[in-house]
Amino acid sequence: MKAKAVPELFYDGGEIDVLWDNHDLAIDWYVTFMGWEVKRKELWWPDQRIQSGRMTHLGYGTWLNSVLTLQKLPFHYAERGSIDPHIRWCWRTKNLQKIHDHFIENGIRATDLYLAPDGKQYFDFWATAEGTPLTAEEDNTIRSKGFRPSCTRIGVRDLRVSGKWYQEFVGMNVHEDYIEDGYLVMSLSENYSDSRQSIWILEQLPSDVYTGKIDGTIRPLTLVKKRKDFFCYHQFLRDNGVECGDVGGHLEKGRVLFHFYDIDGNRFNVSHC
Repeated sequence: MKAKAVPELFYDGGEIDVLWDNHDLAIDWYVTFMGWEVKRKELWWPDQRIQSGRMTHLGYGTWLNSVLTLQKLPFHYAERGSIDPHIRWCWRTKNLQKIHDHFIENGIRATDLYLAPDGKQYFDFWATAEGTPLTAEEDNTIRSKGFRPSCTRIGVRDLRVSGKWYQEFVGMNVHEDYIEDGYLVMSLSENYSDSRQSIWILEQLPSDVYTGKIDGTIRPLTLVKKRKDFFCYHQFLRDNGVECGDVGGHLEKGRVLFHFYDIDGNRFNVSHC
């Protein structure tokens, strides 16, 4: 019964929450250090309760979003200076060691290079003066400079339990099962094409790390295409004990969003427009 209540979710890029006064500085940072390009700038009102809003599209469905508000809104807020989420939004680039050295030389905080359970080489880094956590992944098949979209990695306490949970409540498919090696590859459809699948990798967390709700500055987004399905999905999750934020945005007509948390406190974001 639960599976029928979950609409098809499509990966739809993502948002990076940026403090209002840092918006232009953040644009310059991502252009300089990640090779992204400004595709579009807008003043926007993502919720009727905000005073003002800005959004900048940097390609690949990635938006920098900033809002001014007098209250904590259901979707548009983020914790800063706290524990980083166990969600790694990964970006492919060639010559990972060279990029890592360049970041370190420019004072950008970054981990050492490491092999993830999937056998690929990564490093985590903290972008802009706000310390937004992102992850670089090596892909030497890329011919141009800069960063290209990859997967989203999510840390969980129990791969089997979480894998079942994401199938049941998000509609993810098991793409490859490597639970014995510490990870599970899952997938959703992608909004940009009919054939490509977005990859979500569940990874086994160490037993001693913090798990709990964290509202980070990065928000990989999923899209529900039918408005009625969006609101029914929100109610379905609540009816089944999944903790959800209230729906934000423009309830009568326009873009609407909500977020919920998996069993380990990882935040998952849903939109309709």
